[in-house]
Amino acid sequence: MYTTKRLNNVETRLITFGDPFKCTSEVIVVITGCPGIPDFYWEFADQLHRCTQLPVCVVGHAGHDDIEYPNVTPSKSLYDIKGQIEHKLDLINNHFDKKKKLHLIGHSIGAWLLMELLHKNDHLTKRISSVNLLFPTLQNFSETKNGKLVNNFIRYLHGIILLFLFIIQLLPSIRLVGIKVYLYLNSLPSYYVERVTIYLNPLLQEKSMLLAYESMGRIRQLNTGAIKKVKHIMTNIVYSPQDEWVPMHHIQDLKNLVPHFTFKQVNVDHAFVLKSSVLVAKVVSNLILNNGNRSIRN
Repeated sequence: MYTTKRLNNVETRLITFGDPFKCTSEVIVVITGCPGIPDFYWEFADQLHRCTQLPVCVVGHAGHDDIEYPNVTPSKSLYDIKGQIEHKLDLINNHFDKKKKLHLIGHSIGAWLLMELLHKNDHLTKRISSVNLLFPTLQNFSETKNGKLVNNFIRYLHGIILLFLFIIQLLPSIRLVGIKVYLYLNSLPSYYVERVTIYLNPLLQEKSMLLAYESMGRIRQLNTGAIKKVKHIMTNIVYSPQDEWVPMHHIQDLKNLVPHFTFKQVNVDHAFVLKSSVLVAKVVSNLILNNGNRSIRN
């Protein structure tokens, strides 16, 4: 189900399964990739809940949603990296029972934000049961194949892209036809129409692109300090050899640094939520449940 909370002064839609805000045991918290649109994680969260029988909460990124923001004066500081970290910290600190044990999941840039969050907030580590990094963009973001595409091409077309998105907002019938053609060509279900419509919102995309550009400049060397903070916590890393955001030598660097972490290879795309949500959810569920010597439920 959807619920809305104000996090770091930004109205935020969350996806929840079970009741993560009232239970007193364990909760799974998912931090999305970028753009941080929670709707794309619905099937993933649903399958996590089915397999683990634990409540699940999915949080996207501040400003990355088609939602009204009443009584909020627009401020870039709410949507930059620091603001996004404060956004997730507000959720964990102020909306979950502090006795709860948390299984934290970060996808892509969400994995890096998760590690930064834990690095800067020592008090959280005692509440963490597991850290699960899915296709994590933890180093040299701008030097990856897709990172170079963003830096050398999309960044220079920033204004043109936003203008195009504003124009198609004024032509909803044409936009709908374009979305349906895209879904058909990519063998995606028709109910993705609403999700892609949200994705094409120019105000959302502007915040998403600015976060991506900032991340390109910030994510350089592997943050070994952050990794040391979780070395005593069960940490799982899910990766794919076909990932063009996280090349295999980045994964090898992690294996060399923390060989006791659990590494799980899956052959899916970086944006796994489009076609492989159930498969990845079952993999992550097994990793979480194995920590407590429990069995996955189908």
